[in-house]
Amino acid sequence: MEKILVNLNKNTYPIYFGNSIIKNLKQLLEKHGLSQNIFFIIDKNLEKYWGKRLNQELFYKNKKKFTYILSPGENSKNYLEVNKIYSSLLENNFGRDTLIVACGGGVSGDLAGFVASTFMRGLKLVHIPTSLLAMVDSSIGGKTGINFQKNKNLIGTFYQPDFVLIDTAFLTTLPKSEILSGMGEIIKYGFLSDQAFFSYLDQNFNHLIDCDLKYINYAIFKSVLIKASVVSDDEKEEGLRQILNLGHTFAHAFEKELNFKIKHGEAVAAGIICAVILSYNLNLLPKNLMMKMLTLASKIKLPKNLAEINLENVLLHMLHDKKNRNGKIKFVLLKGIGEIIIGAEASKKEVISALSKGISAFY
Repeated sequence: MEKILVNLNKNTYPIYFGNSIIKNLKQLLEKHGLSQNIFFIIDKNLEKYWGKRLNQELFYKNKKKFTYILSPGENSKNYLEVNKIYSSLLENNFGRDTLIVACGGGVSGDLAGFVASTFMRGLKLVHIPTSLLAMVDSSIGGKTGINFQKNKNLIGTFYQPDFVLIDTAFLTTLPKSEILSGMGEIIKYGFLSDQAFFSYLDQNFNHLIDCDLKYINYAIFKSVLIKASVVSDDEKEEGLRQILNLGHTFAHAFEKELNFKIKHGEAVAAGIICAVILSYNLNLLPKNLMMKMLTLASKIKLPKNLAEINLENVLLHMLHDKKNRNGKIKFVLLKGIGEIIIGAEASKKEVISALSKGISAFY
């Protein structure tokens, strides 16, 4: 079992990483002084395969435990669902001595984190991410959020967990579509990192989507190291952490326009393609490097509903992105692998061109 620190002074916490390490959960809870009353939030799909095992790992005599089963998908990330969880906490007499354990993908983690950060002004929190995307991205860094009026994560907090446990054994029960979605975020780290990791992802892509543990474990570990390092330098996205939004300004607009009928990692992959093309159009990126980047990003097969998306609507959604400043869309763009530009701007014409060429490149 490996340990990676997210170094945030008083909010510092570890990420435990390995295969079949869920058996260490109770020991880790005790090590961190978290053997208390547990409110367990688990994704409904995950509960079918892992619910019994996880409940056993969270059993304590003389302690209270309640399992809240969450419907999967972005449509659960709303204030109505938050109210249901608050009500369940109250009805079952959970107080300040409660540990929230979030188990599932990004939706479970974002929602559980938001509840933990707000109920009784803050409860203890542990993340057990079980989707590839949550392992490499959403479970790390303390972002919580719910959607509002179809705007992604518009309401949220920064709230760090006590620890994160990443067990790659969970990947064995994931459908291939979820692995491909997670690869959207992993590819992002390839663009943000260096030539060596970029090449590793490019050369081993088929092994990665086949979930060959020899390859996927390294890709996850490397991605977690990158995110932990960035978050350690910039906890609340005031500077460096903005690089993690590569492709996301486009991605969130795609998700909203398609009413979230696209996986987040798919939207990120599409968004990265558009960001690469926009970087080239703005003379930031040479053509040979643009083609190299597009070759990797395009390996993720994207859903057909993107092909007929309304570009003007997408642009309107981008104008309401929470990362905008002074009414202007802000982009994370590229000058090269590991060479990132934060806060870039582009004209409407340039954005529409990147969207149009990007969608053509998807198919």
